[in-house]
Amino acid sequence: MTYPKVATGQSGEHEHVPATPNFPAIEERVLAYWDHDKTFEASVEQRDAGEGGANEFVFYDGPPFANGLPHYGHLL
Repeated sequence: MTYPKVATGQSGEHEHVPATPNFPAIEERVLAYWDHDKTFEASVEQRDAGEGGANEFVFYDGPPFANGLPHYGHLL
């Protein structure tokens, strides 16, 4: 699965990138593409479940934040 090719102008140059991009709108387009492409489902299907589901895991918390590194309190 690959991202669609970026359209170029008639001169072969890429579209102009605005000096102040609308990041929330860009994120919404990316999320819509991932939803349409079923990107998350494909990543789950590619993982080997292991014997008896040994490789299964549950994700309870997001990545560490800028205000501190992960510590033992993050473990479940």
